Amino acid sequence: MGTELIRSVTVQKNNVYLTSKSNNDDQPYRFWHCESLSEVYRKEGLPGLDREVIRMLCEYAQLVGNHKSIARYRSALRSKKATQIHQQFIAKLNAAYSLLSDEDKAHLYFAQTAAAKRFRQTERMLLDQKYTAMAQLCRKDTGELIQAPISTGRGDLA
Repeated sequence: MGTELIRSVTVQKNNVYLTSKSNNDDQPYRFWHCESLSEVYRKEGLPGLDREVIRMLCEYAQLVGNHKSIARYRSALRSKKATQIHQQFIAKLNAAYSLLSDEDKAHLYFAQTAAAKRFRQTERMLLDQKYTAMAQLCRKDTGELIQAPISTGRGDLA
């Protein structure tokens, strides 16, 4: 499985565009409309977009380059507060895991017991809380909104 390399995240007319590529692809970076992020942005605004970009960065993507639109995410993720948020998440997840029986632990991902299913729901809830808290750091750090760079219409950025 590859890692998505993100060079920029821009908003233009309520649509979210990424400049990105897969790390296991020889193709150049491309500027493309991301419908799933656009939908989140239209429904929840910048807080929702920040949460989902942070989710991507924690699960399967990384930032590359120095475009101003990604500086906020890099800064937030490198902050001491983000480390504290992650440590709190791990502590809560470990506490929930310690309550499981050996049988439940053996079936977290397949042939799940009822307790294992509840644990996985708790894990998803804790992840959502973690990403939401980290997304708030994007605004606290910069205090500014995303700025959409000017597109030349050729898929590159001016």
